[in-house]
Amino acid sequence: MKTKPIMLRTMLLACVFLFVATATSALAMSEELIGTVVKTDKGAALSTDAGEYLILGKDLESYTGDTVAVTGDVEIGAMAKTIRVASVSMLDINPVVKPPAAKKTMHHKG
Repeated sequence: MKTKPIMLRTMLLACVFLFVATATSALAMSEELIGTVVKTDKGAALSTDAGEYLILGKDLESYTGDTVAVTGDVEIGAMAKTIRVASVSMLDINPVVKPPAAKKTMHHKG
């Protein structure tokens, strides 16, 4: 009769494991993040307004210092935020400089 409780516990543990595995992968969402690629002690990361995301799946160290748009699966873990890169595109972020206003000359008749 001890077989039933052991089998029941095993099935319950398997269900819990399956639920946790499914829930963890469901937390990964494909997103586009815009930021600057920086080097960290853990590798390349994308520095955004929402914090740093460790870059996984592609080597983006050649983009260090550049502003890029990265699309991929984002995970917010207990230890770090990560993005598994699907695509990356370079952004040309130049400050918009307005040309100086044309000087108006006043003509006085006189």
